Amino acid sequence: MKGYFRKRGSLWSFTVDIGRKPDGSRYQKTKGGFKTKREAEQACAELITQLTKGDYLEPSKKTVQEAMEAWLQTILQSTLRISTYENYSKAILKRIIPALGNLKLKDVHADHIQSFYLTLVKEGLSPEYIRYLHSILKSFFTYQVRLQNITKNAVALAVPPRIGRKEQRTWSIKEAVRFLEVAKEDNQTYYIVYLLALYTGLRRGEILSLRWKDCDLNQGKISVCHTLYYSNQQFHFLEPKTSRSNRLVSIPDTVVGVLKSYRLQQEIHKREMGSAYEDYDLIAANEIGQPINPRSLTGHFRRMIQKASVPKIRFHDTRHTHATILLKLGEHVKIVSERLGHSNAAMTMNVYSHVTSDMQKEAARKFETALKINSGDLEGTDG
Repeated sequence: MKGYFRKRGSLWSFTVDIGRKPDGSRYQKTKGGFKTKREAEQACAELITQLTKGDYLEPSKKTVQEAMEAWLQTILQSTLRISTYENYSKAILKRIIPALGNLKLKDVHADHIQSFYLTLVKEGLSPEYIRYLHSILKSFFTYQVRLQNITKNAVALAVPPRIGRKEQRTWSIKEAVRFLEVAKEDNQTYYIVYLLALYTGLRRGEILSLRWKDCDLNQGKISVCHTLYYSNQQFHFLEPKTSRSNRLVSIPDTVVGVLKSYRLQQEIHKREMGSAYEDYDLIAANEIGQPINPRSLTGHFRRMIQKASVPKIRFHDTRHTHATILLKLGEHVKIVSERLGHSNAAMTMNVYSHVTSDMQKEAARKFETALKINSGDLEGTDG
């Protein structure tokens, strides 16, 4: 088996006979676009090696858009959580397909992917989001390799932007107390949500899905076993994303007392509403018993921040506030990790490294003070 080379204009191409068609005519493979004859010879030799070993795959003629839409509808829709699927779908339809969709699978190179990332950086998108798109693309092309539509994953050779360390935005204890005082005077239901967020570190969806049967008020424990997701004007109660997210979280007597009082008020409201109240057994429910819309909660949260004159943070930052305060108070990182539902304490240490760094300085100061108290001024001593 050998190749035939031809120069057309300034570029070289090669043709290889790879067998006979059913009608007896030759079946040939031609590739072009090489700048030098040597490049064409190398590519030809590689193709002949693949043919000889039986490793050759005929590249798919599908475009990225055709293959990605099929992947989205047939594979992802049946394997991902609804929340994850919708996020993938938005990223694919809004970002990836408009940029890369017209390319044929076989023609995608690392340069295409790298240029795509550069465009996103110039557009001002965060490194975190670009790396998220990178993970989607990598999974997609890995799947195409498995289907034998392509032989190599071009995305594996591309380098997404590095994520710099971002300092968490949190409230101090005084700011958290101030916010809760203002929220309590405005709306009792939302106040309960904020109270749980700051006292437990639970995620928004975890709080909004909490039912009374998940709370053991006698023992002061909350069982986190669902998360609420709102999509297409429908509420979905989903299983936690990871096994660690399914956890027991202790609450102090103050929160237990507030919840008991609020439950009595809610029972009175239910009786007043009668059959108009849809009883989901939710702790945080709207006027007719339905789950609270996350967007409504976010809007109210922003208004309360302004009213309380505290630093502007995201709702998710109440979780960071809870963890940061606990760590600064000297709580063991393993306990904080368990309350947050992190996969392990190392993850917590990584997320809150800025806090533990400050704690290191304080530990060094305490150690210095202890030694000075017991041995006098150490300055000028040997060793």
